[in-house]
Amino acid sequence: MKDTLAAQIESDIVFGVYGPGTRLTEDRIIERHDAKRHAVRAAFSTLEQRGLLVHHTHRGVEVVEFTPDQVDQLYQVRIILETSAAEHTQLPVDAAISDKMEQLALQHAKAIEDKDFRSVFALNKEFHKVQFSCCGNERLESLIEEHARIAQPIRVVKYDDADHMREVVEQHFEIIKAMRGVDKRAYVEATQKHLPASAEAYRRLYKRRFGTHG
Repeated sequence: MKDTLAAQIESDIVFGVYGPGTRLTEDRIIERHDAKRHAVRAAFSTLEQRGLLVHHTHRGVEVVEFTPDQVDQLYQVRIILETSAAEHTQLPVDAAISDKMEQLALQHAKAIEDKDFRSVFALNKEFHKVQFSCCGNERLESLIEEHARIAQPIRVVKYDDADHMREVVEQHFEIIKAMRGVDKRAYVEATQKHLPASAEAYRRLYKRRFGTHG
């Protein structure tokens, strides 16, 4: 129940049910999810560890809210981690891996077409989990997953941008193509190209909301 509840709250955070800075109370989660208090506390602890919630003394638990500069720093770390993973991946990858990624990319593209954004989110996460499983370094893979998870609410701000989502689909297939080849530089560049747009969009939204660059 704990992991399931944490996943449900995480999904609500990612899709804006609980926006940045929202205070979450145990009673609110108990009512929404028909959960036990001990399960809510365990889920809060899990999501604090994942970087999605923060506990403030005298204020309680809130959804984390990044400034644009913090987002830039997060994406700088992601670029370092994901570039390293790409550089350590042996090419070409096994055909079973690239075929699985192609199926996920097709399903992801269909979910975008259907505007099924929760499936878009889940399929994108699985696509990159498979991608970075090829780096041969479980610690690096874990760090990539950890930082991608923190960035999830940032990435979702672009889901309603049709041009951006078409570009994401194209980039997924560029990554697959590169992983089927032997040009390491092409794969590294395809991986790096996939990251920055969401951070830039978050900065624009933050400026409209607060009138500052943060």
